[in-house]
Amino acid sequence: MNWFVLALICSITSSLREFAVKKAGKELSSVFMSWGMNFFMFLIILALNVSFLNYHTITISFIGVLIIAAILDSLATVLYLWAIKEGDLSKTIPMLCFIPVIQLFVTPVLINENLSLIGISGVLVVVFGSYILNIENWDGFLSPIRSVFKDKSSMMMLIVACIWGVSSSFHKIGVNQTDAMFWAVSEIGLISVFLFPFAIRSDKGNFSFPKLKKTLWPAVFSTLAVLSYYTAISLGPVAYVSSVRRLGVLFTMLIGILVLKEKINRLSFVGGVIMITGTGIISLFG
Repeated sequence: MNWFVLALICSITSSLREFAVKKAGKELSSVFMSWGMNFFMFLIILALNVSFLNYHTITISFIGVLIIAAILDSLATVLYLWAIKEGDLSKTIPMLCFIPVIQLFVTPVLINENLSLIGISGVLVVVFGSYILNIENWDGFLSPIRSVFKDKSSMMMLIVACIWGVSSSFHKIGVNQTDAMFWAVSEIGLISVFLFPFAIRSDKGNFSFPKLKKTLWPAVFSTLAVLSYYTAISLGPVAYVSSVRRLGVLFTMLIGILVLKEKINRLSFVGGVIMITGTGIISLFG
């Protein structure tokens, strides 16, 4: 499979993960859910590595990249959960659309990835469509951008986008030094360690296996999403993969319409069409 197919698989399984998270129950805190998912993902991917006898010699360079990536992703996860909990989704979520834009500037420096002009235009079209799709309430086209200067949660989410835009390059370095499965088990295991204290604190002493078990199905879909994403970035440019991955928003929207009987507004429809157009540009000419 090429990177485009794997990126599509990632976007679909990411949507299924979000659906599974929603069905898992509201009694779990976001931090506990995040840690539980990472814990089960670690166990699943560890089992895959053992089954396939997949191991690599660990170098000092790999350890350095691993620690940097895990710290960045752990910090981004905590800030992301805080922004989701405290902020208005219509103003915070659009900030994540800038991840591919940040990658356009970061990847040439960190991993020497240079994209074609047509490919860059495709990335920007996807970002534009995703931005429109995520504006739930029309209060001026630049309302989410303006909120950055007035709303702390929007600022936090923009920081998250910057962190993930940078950490993705370290993911590619780690994957290229080993492979997708080994890198995944290494980083997710370290993230689980970093998030554990926050999970225990957020659970307020009510830690139990039945609650942890509710994170299993989200972890299964997240495992598929992570492995397909890491494999995709080993084969194709990070910014392209990340842009196609944004289609997960569309799949989540479809699940909401078909399964949860949610309504779609015109803005979301227009944004979805623009995103598909941008993805087509990347797949055909990128």
